[in-house]
Amino acid sequence: MRPRNLRLAGFTCYSDPVAIDFAGMDLFVVSGPTGAGKSTIVDAICYALYGRVPRFDGTSGLIAHNRDEMYVHLEFSVAGDLYRVMRTLNRRRKTAKDGSEKTTRLPSTVVLEHREGGEWEPIAGRVREIDDRIEEILGLDFNGFTRCIVLPQGQFQEFLAGDREKRRDLLVELLDISAYGRIMTAANTRASELAKEASAIDRRLAEDYADATPEALEAKRRQREADRPTLETATRLRDALNGAVELAGTVANERERQRKLVEGADAARKELAGAQRLAKDGEAQIKGLRAELAAAEEALKAIAYDRDLHQRLGVALTHADAIERLTQQLGEATAVARDETKLAAAKTSLAAAERERTDAEAAVAAARERLYAAQRADAAAHVRGGLRPGDTCPVCGGVVGKLPRAPAGDGLGAANKALAAAEQRGRRAADARIKAAQAVEREQQRLKDAAGEAKRVQKELGAQGETLRGLLPPTIAAERPAIAVALEAQKVAAREADTVTERINTLRRQIAELEPRVAASGQKIAALTATSAGLEAQGVEAGRAADAGKEQLIALATEWSWSDILAMIEAKRDPRATLVSMRNASQQQADDITKRLAGIEAEEKRIEQAIVRAMELRAELQEKRERSALYGELGRLLRADNFQAFVIEEAMQALADSASRHLATLYDQFAITVDGGEFQVIDHWQADQVRPARTLSGGETFVASLALALALSERLPELRSKTAAVLESLFLDEGFGALDPEVLEVVISALEGLRSEERMVGIITHVPELARRIESRIEVSKSPAGSTASVA
Repeated sequence: MRPRNLRLAGFTCYSDPVAIDFAGMDLFVVSGPTGAGKSTIVDAICYALYGRVPRFDGTSGLIAHNRDEMYVHLEFSVAGDLYRVMRTLNRRRKTAKDGSEKTTRLPSTVVLEHREGGEWEPIAGRVREIDDRIEEILGLDFNGFTRCIVLPQGQFQEFLAGDREKRRDLLVELLDISAYGRIMTAANTRASELAKEASAIDRRLAEDYADATPEALEAKRRQREADRPTLETATRLRDALNGAVELAGTVANERERQRKLVEGADAARKELAGAQRLAKDGEAQIKGLRAELAAAEEALKAIAYDRDLHQRLGVALTHADAIERLTQQLGEATAVARDETKLAAAKTSLAAAERERTDAEAAVAAARERLYAAQRADAAAHVRGGLRPGDTCPVCGGVVGKLPRAPAGDGLGAANKALAAAEQRGRRAADARIKAAQAVEREQQRLKDAAGEAKRVQKELGAQGETLRGLLPPTIAAERPAIAVALEAQKVAAREADTVTERINTLRRQIAELEPRVAASGQKIAALTATSAGLEAQGVEAGRAADAGKEQLIALATEWSWSDILAMIEAKRDPRATLVSMRNASQQQADDITKRLAGIEAEEKRIEQAIVRAMELRAELQEKRERSALYGELGRLLRADNFQAFVIEEAMQALADSASRHLATLYDQFAITVDGGEFQVIDHWQADQVRPARTLSGGETFVASLALALALSERLPELRSKTAAVLESLFLDEGFGALDPEVLEVVISALEGLRSEERMVGIITHVPELARRIESRIEVSKSPAGSTASVA
């Protein structure tokens, strides 16, 4: 895994957005003061990939204290493939009624994408599924990643020269050797389970398959052969009884058929006698019916009934009723048209109204004149009231001399009241005149309408008379009484004609029914004669068939010695019920034997299958016992005091070999080896003297520890799993400040040489000399508002 680009915001000390581009960085330092957030950059990479941070327990403390959300976005490559992952985390603040603040952390989200064909394609899945996919891409879980790619401060000096038991515990943790302990436990558990399964099979063989032997199978076969003759005898008896029941049924059926045929022949002879009587009496009956029909037809001709006249008389009576009604309407309309009394009264009222209106109009004119005179007098009085002799007249402009006396007249108020009363009288008179004129018009229109109605009725009356005369013959007067008498006579004649006609139809129907019967009587007599003869012959044949069946039944009963059946036949009793009972008992016996044989055959098959299954179970028992022994041996081999010690020693030797190769570049004075579970150093400057690693100086210990850390980052993937991950980056978080200038120079030169190994190396340090010597660096600074980082 090699990071390409990192962006984050709201992550621990980085409140504001920070972007770091790792392009072109093979070797770089992360520098800055203590507590500024140098190691936090590595924490952000871990969180983006795994959703966890090595230095934090959980994620509750990852959001910056002054932010409610944070995100980390990492673009990285693995073996040439590009990926990017983004994780977000949010919290919600809510103020309670008492003023306290409650914080709730919301579920985190994660998005994973892969670069394909120049486009980012999302890799779908839930959070756990994406976490598993990232582990699959990187080839390392969280613990493996943090131990192979992120080397923490101080642990490897203790690992090199510290306590042996602590080193062993650390190797167990780093190499995941506890897996062998789990394998040992699983092997022992599986051995115990297989032993229990073997015991269960052994118990099952003893309990469920005790009779699964060739001897038991042979005994069942002998039992089956012994029952077969009994089944054959029972089957033969059942078949004989089936035949006997069928013969007894045939005898009974043929006897019944014989009885019915005899009855049918008797019925045919009776019907033949009736047909012969009909042939003899039918002609005489038809002759009498025809004579009665002729008399009825003559009586119908004598009845004076005219259907057309009957219908026209009914219509004529309707028109006569209409003429009477119209005559009455004509008299009423004529009387109304000639009565002008109301019109004369209306004209008199109109003349009186005209006179009143004329008088009222004159009164209004006189009242207006009096009002005008009163208005002039009032105006003059008003002008005169302020004048004195010698004043200028406001009307003519001359000098006022002697004032005239005010003329006498009505007052202005009285004149106004008189005019109002006169105008009201005029309005009433005008209204009365209009109403009187409307009354005259209504009376005139009423007389006109009555005259028109009399004319219309007169015209319709003439039309009805013409129609009535056209409906009646000359012998009947065009008057309602004469029409009514003629119509009643036709009704009586119609009833008589209906009665005679109904009798004629009845006679004709009787003749039509009787004639075919008489005509067919000869054919029917011949047919009935043949039918009776045929039925008698069939009866004889049925009797012969019944006798033959009886003889066969007697022979069968004699063969099987059925004495009861022979006695019943001799007594002419039906033996079917007894035969059916005997057959059912025989059938039950055959069924019981068949069922017993089926059970024996099923037992044979079961024992055969059980023998095969017992052989399989014995083979399975042997296999489980062998596998139990194998797993037990594996558990003993994997005991912690044997196998795990061997694995730890081999791992330490592999790490020592790799560390020695790095020391050849870093500090060629020393090499590392393993002796008795302890790391030893080989001092090439002292004739390859071997001595404990704890005898190294501080600077020498750091260099040797760095070499061992680099070795662990290279070898741990292959030591932890079968498939080694490709480690394309390494972050060193060690105490470079403890090195003297000479050793620091050696370390810096060695680290610069790591460029050629096609691996990104990031060094976290606050040593200024180291920061100056390495060209690529990420500078971290801190302030009260939060930390910032920039690529220099």
